[in-house]
Amino acid sequence: GMSLVLNQTINTLNTEYIDVHKHLVEECRTGSRKAQYELYKLYARAMFGVAMRILNSQGEAEDVLQDSFLDAFQKIDTFKGDSTFGSWLKRIVINKSLNLLKKR
Repeated sequence: GMSLVLNQTINTLNTEYIDVHKHLVEECRTGSRKAQYELYKLYARAMFGVAMRILNSQGEAEDVLQDSFLDAFQKIDTFKGDSTFGSWLKRIVINKSLNLLKKR
């Protein structure tokens, strides 16, 4: 029935979603600027939200966002893939945000 079709569609979307990101992360490892930009577009808004919740300052959140992506791309070799790229990046954003909060 309808729900079966829906479930199959959702499952397909989920696996494609994961694969797309994995493939972008792999390209990032080779230093691909295009892959970096694609990952940035995928995650920037959510990561900005994370920084904003901690810092409550747009300027500081933007700084943390840029810093976090630079860090992530420079340290992409340390990303083992045992979590999603998103959750790994989120940890970087949270750490940087908390460090900035302490410095205030």
